[in-house]
Amino acid sequence: MIRKIIALAILIGSILIVISEKISKTSPSLSPTLVLGFMLLSAYLIGDMLEKLGLPRITGYIFAGLITGPYFLKFYSINDVVNLNFLNSLALAFIAFCAGGELRADNIKKKLRSILFLITGVTIIVFTGVSLTVFLLSGFIPFMSELSVNIKIAISTIFGVIAVARSPSSTIAIISETKSKGYYTDLVLSVSIATDVVIIIFFAIVLSTSSLLITPGSSFSVIFLLELLFEIVLAFVLGFLLGKLMIFLIEKIKIEFPIVITVMGFLIIKFSHLLSTYLNDMHNINLNIEPLLICIAAGYTVQNFSKHGHTFLKRMDDVSIPIYIGFFVITGASINIEVLKTGWVIGVIIVIVRTFMIYISSLISGFFAGDKPIIYKNTWLGFITQAGVSLGLLTEVGRRFPEYGTSIQTILIASITINQIFGPIALKFALKKVGETEKERLKKGM
Repeated sequence: MIRKIIALAILIGSILIVISEKISKTSPSLSPTLVLGFMLLSAYLIGDMLEKLGLPRITGYIFAGLITGPYFLKFYSINDVVNLNFLNSLALAFIAFCAGGELRADNIKKKLRSILFLITGVTIIVFTGVSLTVFLLSGFIPFMSELSVNIKIAISTIFGVIAVARSPSSTIAIISETKSKGYYTDLVLSVSIATDVVIIIFFAIVLSTSSLLITPGSSFSVIFLLELLFEIVLAFVLGFLLGKLMIFLIEKIKIEFPIVITVMGFLIIKFSHLLSTYLNDMHNINLNIEPLLICIAAGYTVQNFSKHGHTFLKRMDDVSIPIYIGFFVITGASINIEVLKTGWVIGVIIVIVRTFMIYISSLISGFFAGDKPIIYKNTWLGFITQAGVSLGLLTEVGRRFPEYGTSIQTILIASITINQIFGPIALKFALKKVGETEKERLKKGM
């Protein structure tokens, strides 16, 4: 621990010298390579120190980005962070491939009853609880207090649907860090990934319904829902084809596939976004293929339609540490302290209500699904984290409802940030409690 503290002090001292040199030369911008190197090294050291205290490494990575970032110690600017955002796409593609690879068909069949009960129960209860809470508090929320009842209902349901979303990326990172295996691990991961698909459909329905209440003269569009269903099916078909291509590359070309596959995922993300923009701008066609669903389907295909599933996950895990560090330290650096100051009170209330609803719904769902008490009493701890999907949905809210979007984003970013900080801690605690981490398994001689 002492060595890590000394190394961190030397690292911070070095970056301070570099910053002072830049300022003296009236060129405050830093090299992206220098910024990335500092972020990775500082996050690694802080993550390692927090692990010694029993906390998850990714909490250290997020904390490192938050403390050293543009909103706190300001060792680098927000522009420096934006310049590194392409790494988020790389990391998200990598994580999505791993998420799909973790979904083994035989495991899903064994836990299908529990998975369906949890997805249904948690979605309904969390959505209802958070929506009702926001509606009842609307008189105390400045931008909602003077709105009509219909608009209050619409905005409340938007809060509710985003509260259902969670973070498979954090779940996978914690499982990878603790090398957890077992029923609880598979259940939490399967539900988290499946909820990502469900939430995209549910969000589209809520957003379409909210438009009826908020925008005068709008009408519910069945065609919109059919288009959404087509986009999801198309994403899975493309993912299956990509998975087959990956199997071919692994078997025939003997590629160094973690690097090549991650780059392929990055290109798919960029191509999907460019295609969507082109079709919308040039041909007025609204086609949004979710690239992460493509990557998840591709990873699932490799796992379940080839003999390389275990090797695929093992090789991906071998290169996962720098990718997780980069992703979560940039996440931490992107946390806007000013936004937290503005929306933290309502954000904290939403966090408390959401967590309580997850606890109740997980308990009830697990009990009726027939899970063991050790499982259903701790399942809720695996569903607290929020990140990528939630923030992506918020972006769409801002686009669809510009008059209310910023205010909604301010409050929900505060709650998502809190969930993302404490969620990984809760999951690591749960994995240890149910005895599925590598350390706990070794203690039992498993």
